[in-house]
Amino acid sequence: MIMFIRNATLAFCLFSSLCAADWPHFLGPNLNNSVPDEKIVTSFSEGGPRLVWETDVNPGYGGAAIVGDEVFNLDRVNQEFDVITCRELETGKVKWTWKHDVPGRISHPGSRGVPTVTSDAVYATSGFGHVYCIDRATHKTRWIIDTCKRFEATPPRFGYAIHPVIKGNLCFIAPTSEKIGLAALDIKTGKTVWTSESIGSSHSSPQLLKILGKEVLVMAGDFNREKLVLLGVDPGSGKTIFNYLENFGTGIFNAIPNVFMLGKDTAVFTAGYGKGSRLLKFTGTEEAMTITKTAQLPFGDKFHIPLMIEGKLYMTADRGGRRRGSRQPSNTGQSPASGMVCFAPDGVVHWSTGKELYLNGGAILNIGGTIVSQDGDTGELRLIKPGDKYQELAKGKVFSKKTGEQLWAPMAFSNGKLVMRSQNQLICVDLAPVK
Repeated sequence: MIMFIRNATLAFCLFSSLCAADWPHFLGPNLNNSVPDEKIVTSFSEGGPRLVWETDVNPGYGGAAIVGDEVFNLDRVNQEFDVITCRELETGKVKWTWKHDVPGRISHPGSRGVPTVTSDAVYATSGFGHVYCIDRATHKTRWIIDTCKRFEATPPRFGYAIHPVIKGNLCFIAPTSEKIGLAALDIKTGKTVWTSESIGSSHSSPQLLKILGKEVLVMAGDFNREKLVLLGVDPGSGKTIFNYLENFGTGIFNAIPNVFMLGKDTAVFTAGYGKGSRLLKFTGTEEAMTITKTAQLPFGDKFHIPLMIEGKLYMTADRGGRRRGSRQPSNTGQSPASGMVCFAPDGVVHWSTGKELYLNGGAILNIGGTIVSQDGDTGELRLIKPGDKYQELAKGKVFSKKTGEQLWAPMAFSNGKLVMRSQNQLICVDLAPVK
C-alpha cells in the first residue's frame, strides 16, 4: 500500500542517459556516498522531516537506486521469490515489477543488494547468487545466471551481498567460490568473460577504484573468517595486480565494507567484529602493486565505508569508548571509539559519540557538506554538521510503523529526495531547501 503524503515537483532526466543528480548504484554517483554540490535543509519543522511517501516492504537489508524520476529496489517475499520494483520518485506509485522464484532461506532473511541501473537495464543480485539483467523498456528478462551453479560456489554465511558493477560491456560480480573470486560477464549475454583467483568468502562487493593512476577492480574477502584478503585485478582481463593477506586470528570476522581511497596511493579499510581499521599504502606499478599497512586503528565500521569531508573522516564504529586525541593500538587495553567517530587520515581521533549515540551500523551520507545519518537501532534521521565537535542540526522520526531491528540498509539521494528503509517500510523524505 502506498500512502501519498504531499505533492512534489517532478524531476526530469532523459531515459536514454543518466544524469549527474542520479544515484544509479551502490555508493552513489561518485562511489563514496557523497554528493558535495547538493543543498539540503539544516533543520526540521515541528512536524519533523517532510515525508513524501511510504510503502510496505518485506524484511531485508537492500537499499534503493534512483535514476531520473524512478526508484528501483530489490525485495524478497516470503522466502520464495525476489522482486525488482520500479516506482515513481515523486509519489512512490509502482510503475512495474519483475519477479523470479528462488525458494529458500538464508541467515538474516531478506534482500541484500542495491540494484545497478543503466540507461537501458537494471542489474541486481539475490542472496543466493542469482544475477539478474532486466530490460528497462520492456521490463523483460535479458538474462539470469546462477552464480553457484556456474562457478561451483556456495553462498557465504549470510548470503551474497553483491552490487553488480557495470563498466563498458562488462558486468563485474563476485562468485567467491573455492577457486574463483571475481568474474566479468558480458552485459548483453551474461556469458563469462574472465575469472580471477580466489578471495575466500565475502559479504562485500566489487568496486572500481583509481589507485596509482590506474583503475583497479577491488574486492575484500576472508579465508576461514581468520585471514583478510584484499584482491585487486585488471578490469579488462582479471589479472591480479595485488593480493594483500593479513591474519586476523581466531574469532568472528566477515568482510563487508570495501577499501576507501584517501588519495592516489593511500586508503583505509574498516571492519567490525572488533577487528578495527587499517591505514594502507600502495606502491609499485600499474601492473603490480604492493600494499603496506601503515597503522592499525582499534575502531571500525562493520557495514559502511567512511565519509571524507574537508580532510576529516567520519564513520559509525562498533563499540566502546575512547580518549580524544590518541591512536592507541588495540592491544593496549584502551577502549576503542564507537558511535559516530571523527578522525584524521593518520588515524588520530578528534571525537566520538560513544555509548551516548551508538547508531548501531546505520548508514551515513555526505550531502552538500552535511552528514545525513540513519540510526541503525531506531531508524531516526539526523542531520549532523561536520567539524571539530559533534553538532547535531536536526533529528526526527520518519517511519510510521515499527522499524524492526538491524536497520543497516544503504540510503540513496537524488534531486532533494532521500530514500531509506526499515525492516518493514521503504520511504522517501524531502530534504530540499524550502523556497
